[in-house]
Amino acid sequence: MLDRVHGTGFSYDVRIGFHEYERHIRQRIVIDWEAETNWRAAAQADRARDIVDYYEANLKIGALVQGKEYRLIEAVAEEVARLLVCEFPIDRVRVRVTKAPFDMPNVGNVAVECWRAKEDFST
Repeated sequence: MLDRVHGTGFSYDVRIGFHEYERHIRQRIVIDWEAETNWRAAAQADRARDIVDYYEANLKIGALVQGKEYRLIEAVAEEVARLLVCEFPIDRVRVRVTKAPFDMPNVGNVAVECWRAKEDFST
């Protein structure tokens, strides 16, 4: 049996853009994620052990995405998925990355979404 945890509205200002001129400014992205895990034992004991620590997830995601430059929001989604399944007790994760395109003022947002499992990143 799997349980799910969600993180929504994780927003960061990052250097991202398909076009060169976009990558010279910081743009806001929003990351939402949903993870399959098993938190039953932690819930029954009411102890924060072997669960997803949202505070730590926020710190690690922030350090990851703010520490480099990206061309694609797809690359951000892939790296965040890898981080979450490799560094937290997560079996599978859905990551959605949303961005308001700087170069398309008539567009509200664009988004990508991926599902990744722990075995997708095994070597």
